[in-house]
Amino acid sequence: MFDKLFIGVGNVALMIYSLIINFRLPKFKSEDSKVNTDILKNKSEESFLDRLRAKFMEKFLSKQIIAIWILIASILLVLVGIEVSGIFLVSVGMIYVFMIKYPQIKQQRSYNDLSFELPYALRHMGVELKSGKGLHDTLITVSNADYGSFSNELTRALEEVRYGKSTENALLEMSNRVNSEGLSRCVQQIVGTLRVGGNLANNLEIIADDISFDMHIKLKDYSQRLNAFILIYTFIAILAPVILLIMLMAASTVMGDIVSSEVIMLMYGGLFPMIVVFMGVFIKKLEPKI
Repeated sequence: MFDKLFIGVGNVALMIYSLIINFRLPKFKSEDSKVNTDILKNKSEESFLDRLRAKFMEKFLSKQIIAIWILIASILLVLVGIEVSGIFLVSVGMIYVFMIKYPQIKQQRSYNDLSFELPYALRHMGVELKSGKGLHDTLITVSNADYGSFSNELTRALEEVRYGKSTENALLEMSNRVNSEGLSRCVQQIVGTLRVGGNLANNLEIIADDISFDMHIKLKDYSQRLNAFILIYTFIAILAPVILLIMLMAASTVMGDIVSSEVIMLMYGGLFPMIVVFMGVFIKKLEPKI
């Protein structure tokens, strides 16, 4: 319960970010436009934030924009103080780093569900193959099922096969696109079976069991890390702000105002929430992936 609570606190920023990325206006489509829908999904990857990032990266390092940043920082330095000016410059730097890393973040988030859906999808494929279906029909069935990004990647691979690419090359390219050890093992097994033959259904079930076991071990290790991380999180996110405020109040009664009220507002309104969000993102990074 506590693990989910602490992860949820840090995921607020990621949830807002995901809502912005995935927001789409509803589209009216007919029942016979499934192929067109798949094409639209691929085209919709270039979202508003992608175009905004391209324009931002194009203009950010121009002399005019740099002069504007310096001018704003100078005005803040004169009117408010060095603290606000420094926070502004740091914020601009963080935005720039985020824009650079955004494609990697987007790619990683698009395959977040693959680790959990892959074992079930492989077992589904094994059942379909044992029932007498061919490999191509099995791939179509799994791609139509709700296995998240795995079904989407299979749909893309099947579209490539439909337009002339071999099944082996389409699956191997899918494996190269997705950074997943479990998916690579699955694709290598399918390609090997296509080349030399074999009992693919049993092999896929064995791979699914191995992935589930590895995931169980990684989740157990992840829970142990969280138990140790909770102490650090509790101190930084709960105890440190309270202790610091008490110390400042006690010192101000004896020595007067040590820290200005503006700095205190920035610390409790910006610094500590940013630390909490950063720790939440760090916890998210620790989640096991197959």
